[in-house]
Amino acid sequence: MVEEWGTARERQRQRRRRTLMIMAIVTAALAPLLAVFLLGLVEGFSGAYDPDRAIQTRSHAGYIATAIALLVVLVVKYRMWRSSDEVERQQVTAALAMAGIVALASLPVLSLAEQPLGFKFPALIGWAIAIAALVTTRIVQRLRG
Repeated sequence: MVEEWGTARERQRQRRRRTLMIMAIVTAALAPLLAVFLLGLVEGFSGAYDPDRAIQTRSHAGYIATAIALLVVLVVKYRMWRSSDEVERQQVTAALAMAGIVALASLPVLSLAEQPLGFKFPALIGWAIAIAALVTTRIVQRLRG
């Protein structure tokens, strides 16, 4: 049986998207481990000769790893947007707009609440909320069809 050109192209596109998603999941899972490992190397080398002047990275390792994982998610989402059709691009644009609105609303509120609530890094929390809004919007869009 001869496969139609459009069907073959759609299968190829789905295969690329699946590969990209698997790479994104693996990268987002390994990014925190790699960040902690590299920060440990920096801390170890800086304290090898003079332990009193060692660079302390342990308190920031989790935040740096989370920021790297969020950056990976954004890059993959942009790459998927570039390889999609018009309808899906419109959906992704709407989801990115939702994430932007959430970021614009949450960042000032979290900055003002930093002192009373004792947040250490309110901007990171705000961006994580925006990324969660992006992912949630895309999930709802996919479930709706």
